[in-house]
Amino acid sequence: MEMSDEAGPFHVEKKTGRAELRRVCLRPPSAQAGLTVPATMTRAGLFVALLVFAWLVWDTGADPIRLARGLPWIFDFLRRMMPPDLSVLPAALLGALKTVEIALLGTAVAAVLALPLGFLSARNVAPGAVFYPARAVLNFFRSVDTLVYALVFVAAVGLGPFPGVLAVVAYTTTSLAKLYGEAVEGVDPGPVDAITATGATRLQVLRFGVIPQVLPLFLSYVLYRLETNIRAATVLGFVGAGGIGFYLQTYLRMIDYRAASTVLLVTVAMVMVVDAISSRLRDRLV
Repeated sequence: MEMSDEAGPFHVEKKTGRAELRRVCLRPPSAQAGLTVPATMTRAGLFVALLVFAWLVWDTGADPIRLARGLPWIFDFLRRMMPPDLSVLPAALLGALKTVEIALLGTAVAAVLALPLGFLSARNVAPGAVFYPARAVLNFFRSVDTLVYALVFVAAVGLGPFPGVLAVVAYTTTSLAKLYGEAVEGVDPGPVDAITATGATRLQVLRFGVIPQVLPLFLSYVLYRLETNIRAATVLGFVGAGGIGFYLQTYLRMIDYRAASTVLLVTVAMVMVVDAISSRLRDRLV
């Protein structure tokens, strides 16, 4: 009878009543053998990245010397903006209010319109015949920036806050729909399967199995888009879509830098207040 037992680097054999202890030499694998190929690939990737970075610097004309030469002009521009002209503060506050209204109305409408599109663009909810066309349409319209939509709607409906609202709705709807769809695809299938096993309809499964899971994410996405829309709406006035950007553009064209600095300060304060309120709402609702 022969029995063997292995414990680490030692091998014990029992043969004909006599136990023999034999040391087995285990040679560790070569470190260089396992690291040669990855290390070579890492060096090659780093070399390629440096080449790409150097080409980007050259092709974009990113010259630190030019920046250093422009610093005196920047400091002179800032000097001309001081002190702010507080006489234009009422107009700046009115523009800030219009900007907030544009962002609020556009985000609210987009949040509702994006709901059906979000479910239609979810792989685990919509069939393939609906999912792929919906994703393609969303990607197409989401590739157009809010400012471009503002230019189109200004030409279509005229100047004022209304084309700004339409521009925010057009871009935010597609952005939120994509985020909604990704949230629906990431739901826990357990509750969905349990509700489906009870014989519930598709709408009941969505109502009781999917929406309770994704609703906090939906609220978080809407608040995030509201913050970004506030920033985006500040520049819509440059193309005639209302808001505080109209006043900023006007004062800059008039070379009234002190008035422009007042508008910029109001813009910064507006964004900070909206971010603070949005953070509080996110903590309470999400």
